[in-house]
Amino acid sequence: MRKSFLILSIVLSSILITQCDSDKKAIHKKLTEMALNLNESTPVMLDNFTRFDNATVTDENIFQYNYTVLNTQNPDSLIKEVESSLRDNIRQEFRTNPQLLFFKENNVSIEYVYNDENKKVIRRIQIDSSNYK
Repeated sequence: MRKSFLILSIVLSSILITQCDSDKKAIHKKLTEMALNLNESTPVMLDNFTRFDNATVTDENIFQYNYTVLNTQNPDSLIKEVESSLRDNIRQEFRTNPQLLFFKENNVSIEYVYNDENKKVIRRIQIDSSNYK
């Protein structure tokens, strides 16, 4: 009886692990499709200082928005000045925009990466799913 229970436990654990891996791959595929759709219209200037370059998806299913800060001598201070309002706006958008429901349903973290004109990262703003639910 004990041996049967052990074998059953191992089989069930294997099924759960396989299912979780399959779900992760499906989420990755959907996120990649979303990034490719966004990238069809990039790069695009959002304002005088910010260019949206592209979207990518990490192996950990973090959805990244990549920006370049232009036309300023001190891009870090520019982002630092608006970081708090950026975080608030991002959270609000993900809480209320029905087009972003997939992110909420699948606990996808989002990362906004700001680079200077030399491609040096000046700021990363990561928001995990608990921050926008």
